[in-house]
Amino acid sequence: MPMKVLVLTGGFHPEMPREEIKSLGVKIEIKEGSIVVGEVSGWERLKKLGYSHLVLEYLGKFQAEEDLPFDPEEHIKGSFAARFKKIDFSDNFDKVKNRILERLNPHIEEVDLDSPDTVLYFLLKDEQVYCGKLLHEFDASEFRKREPEFRPFSRPVSLPPREARCWINLSGITEGERLLDPFCGPGGIVMEGSLMGYKAYGSDSEGEMVSGCRINLNYYNADDQIRKCDVQNLGEIWNRKFDAVVTDPPYGRSSRIRGGKLEDLYKKALDEIHGVLSPQGRLVIGAPERLNIEDLVENSRFKKRKKFKERVHGDLSREVFVLEKT
Repeated sequence: MPMKVLVLTGGFHPEMPREEIKSLGVKIEIKEGSIVVGEVSGWERLKKLGYSHLVLEYLGKFQAEEDLPFDPEEHIKGSFAARFKKIDFSDNFDKVKNRILERLNPHIEEVDLDSPDTVLYFLLKDEQVYCGKLLHEFDASEFRKREPEFRPFSRPVSLPPREARCWINLSGITEGERLLDPFCGPGGIVMEGSLMGYKAYGSDSEGEMVSGCRINLNYYNADDQIRKCDVQNLGEIWNRKFDAVVTDPPYGRSSRIRGGKLEDLYKKALDEIHGVLSPQGRLVIGAPERLNIEDLVENSRFKKRKKFKERVHGDLSREVFVLEKT
């Protein structure tokens, strides 16, 4: 049955968190900065989000001086906690918080701030209060454990876990489908794909990366199928179709393809990836902005659905393309 949800995104990127939410089937109705409200069937899929902090059952919004837009007795079951977040709120935060608590108090039998059965969140933004019942809270410490610097085989080229998840979700992959990263490096994308429950595959032309990727996946108990493979041999080595390809080619390290230039690598990658993608499959691929591969994309057998720009570090910016096979 469809449910109205409120998702609190992070400040990871101005556009990608919303597109990620949309890719998981949410019909977005409200977009207010980091607050996204919409309707979804099967909210549990939102546990796969990378660029978000909270998933709430949406209970409405109201002005600070108005009554609550929901019946507390209908939603508070067992022990209870109320939590408040200030998001660009110009009114007196403590005054509004106390006013809301006064309205809740007659309906609360037991307060438990440590392990409550019901948690209500009140998000204060622009003189409005958005409220919802907690469905899922993302544990930042769990993501932190999988950051590149904490992996047994560490290379700075690997995508952080939150970003890898966002890219995977942008691919539109669904349960039981196959995901490939043909430039897997230390395995950040393959690892997150596996932990998200997909059939994750990876390949790389460098033996050191293949070995390191396997070490990392084993360390985090992630299933894998990893092979040493140059991108120009994808069809021959894998001999199967994939529902999504998500990859960040190695423009920061050795990135030659039989002595060619980086542009040649991307052109060959687009051709070969097209061959191993299922019909209507999607490719999510990163490229340094300085490379300007827009023309390569337009002349490929892919249709561009989205393009994002993001800063990587220093003066290096990256473009992220979401492409659909045609």
